[in-house]
Amino acid sequence: MEKVTTKEDVLKRIEEEGIDYIRIEFLDYAGVTRARTIRKEFIAGAMESGVNFSAAIMDFTMFDTYVPNPLYGTDSGDFFAMPDPETFVVLPHRRKTARMYCDLVDENGNPWAGCPRSILKKLLKEAEDIMGGKLFMVYEQEAYLLKEENGNLVPADNSACFSSDGLDEQEEFVQKFIESMAEMGLETEQMSSEFGPGQVEINLKYDQCLKATDDQVTFRQLFKHLARDMGMVGTLAPKPFDNLPGSGLHIHISMFDEKQNLFKDLNDSRGLDLSDKAYHFIGGILHHGKALSAIGAPTMNSYKRMIPGSWAPAHICYGAGNRSVLVRVLEPRRERRFEYRGADGTCNPYLLSAALVAAGLHGVRQRMDPGVPLEQDAGTLSNQELEALGIEWVPRNLKEALEHLSKDTILAESIGRDIWQEFIKVKNEEWNQHHNRVDEWERKLYAKIY
Repeated sequence: MEKVTTKEDVLKRIEEEGIDYIRIEFLDYAGVTRARTIRKEFIAGAMESGVNFSAAIMDFTMFDTYVPNPLYGTDSGDFFAMPDPETFVVLPHRRKTARMYCDLVDENGNPWAGCPRSILKKLLKEAEDIMGGKLFMVYEQEAYLLKEENGNLVPADNSACFSSDGLDEQEEFVQKFIESMAEMGLETEQMSSEFGPGQVEINLKYDQCLKATDDQVTFRQLFKHLARDMGMVGTLAPKPFDNLPGSGLHIHISMFDEKQNLFKDLNDSRGLDLSDKAYHFIGGILHHGKALSAIGAPTMNSYKRMIPGSWAPAHICYGAGNRSVLVRVLEPRRERRFEYRGADGTCNPYLLSAALVAAGLHGVRQRMDPGVPLEQDAGTLSNQELEALGIEWVPRNLKEALEHLSKDTILAESIGRDIWQEFIKVKNEEWNQHHNRVDEWERKLYAKIY
């Protein structure tokens, strides 16, 4: 299928494909997809002028409640969602429907200060100017397929890790998912039955950072939509069960110019075949590691996953082939890149990509040295050993992570103070609502003992 790049291409495809409805979508700070459906006869106007939304929607929480003292109040007016023609795809699982992601602009048509996708574009341009190449990423998402049983959600199968049984039991879903992704222009490299029963991982092919981030948004929506269509619940929740493995989100990062991998240096004295640019980028991510946790792992549930010995990072360090660290450098026999392991599927991918780029660029500008790569499992080290190595803990809960983000003025300036302060408000309000909630398990426990 010929690539869509312009308004005219979109209008042509709508007619060729018999499309009647076009969804225009963007993500708020809670990571929730907000959207409108436009009839085809009105989409040309929508691509010309945008579609208005109340700016207040960005100050809603995951509970669909409004934060106290919002920047975007009832008097804040509208922003306009401008569909990006390059994101146009026909939704194979919906009838006569296509979709486009949006950049948000103000009443004058300029990038709206609160738009994470626009900020990501700006930072990618800075990265190209400063480092001389284009950043590439791929998001690797783990997720569970669940079914309802006696009123409870349980894993959809009982397969073992990396087993062919798991692929057999979920063959219909996995193949439908991959085929649908392909119809939408996304290439999948491999799929596997993961550590937990009913848990899967489907790996996409790497691409330039903005496209890779768009692809992650597509992944998470399609995963949930197809599972629902097939009578299951698909969830990217980081820790859906207390006794089963959590679901992480790993972001692979590399940089290329027209000739070479700029993160590769075969003369690397540390033996990882990484360039100085790569080390400085990693140094920036580690420097901002605690604040980045609030953006990559932005829910209460996130921190029930990141505990020592759980295959999730609990310490701020890096290493080669080491899955206990925050930044893992892949083995030299693979193309030179590294992965950030501190995120999960509850994040806003545009905001996370922007924050990772901002942190990495700070490291490059300041030539930050990440130190010696850690070779052992960080979770087996004592506090004294960690202190001697200069290794700090990842925040232990969302509140602590938000406190670090609130002090990170470099990230604030890089992603924009409007986004920074309202994201913190949204997440603090989610913390308050979740923290103050008393559930049935807690009620029964305390009633029995006290």
